[in-house]
Amino acid sequence: MPKDNVAIFDILGPVMVGPSSSHTAGVARIAFLARKMFGRKPDRAVVRFYGSLAATYRGHGSDKAVAAGLLGVPPEDERLARGLELAEEARANGDGFPIDITAEPTEPAPWHPNTVAIDLFQGTGKLRIRAASVGGGAIRIEEINGYSVRLSGELDALLVLHRDEIGVIAIISHILAANRINIACTSSHRKEKGDEAMLVVETDHEIPPRIIEQIERLPPVLMALKVPSL
Repeated sequence: MPKDNVAIFDILGPVMVGPSSSHTAGVARIAFLARKMFGRKPDRAVVRFYGSLAATYRGHGSDKAVAAGLLGVPPEDERLARGLELAEEARANGDGFPIDITAEPTEPAPWHPNTVAIDLFQGTGKLRIRAASVGGGAIRIEEINGYSVRLSGELDALLVLHRDEIGVIAIISHILAANRINIACTSSHRKEKGDEAMLVVETDHEIPPRIIEQIERLPPVLMALKVPSL
């Protein structure tokens, strides 16, 4: 489960490399995770900083961090401070993609004041992730493709979009158990009874692609998305 409280040793310790603050490290983690979830090079990315991040992202180097993360640079990498330069170099070499960064000074009332939303596009494919930097480099993922979630990135997770039918959660749990994958926690979200629903499963072990493919082949399942741990 995500951490709401951050220990003083997390803030002072090696959880971050800069270039400025713990929220820079948090933003880098969010962007890095978004790129890993997308699984391929996007055609373009749109980044929106909300609330406090909108006011401080340039001074803290969060724009550099988000660019580096979207390029696949790990959050602990020393190249984090060169994120914008790396993005320009990649585009010049034909390996990059445009990254549009905007600031939204006011965040909706329920949102964390240090929120970043990232949209990744490739062809007709799209990933939207909204997450918060909660301090000390820790993050909380709050929305994926319009569905509310609550993930820290500390555990591997599987998001399953499915029709709201009886037995779907039980079948998926059985598939994971049969493959000796221990479930740490689950949550389920639906728009209306009988409509689409999103199952979020956090696990103690990485879920192999063959198992994700098996789950995707279930008739009620519309999509299965792996969220790798950081």
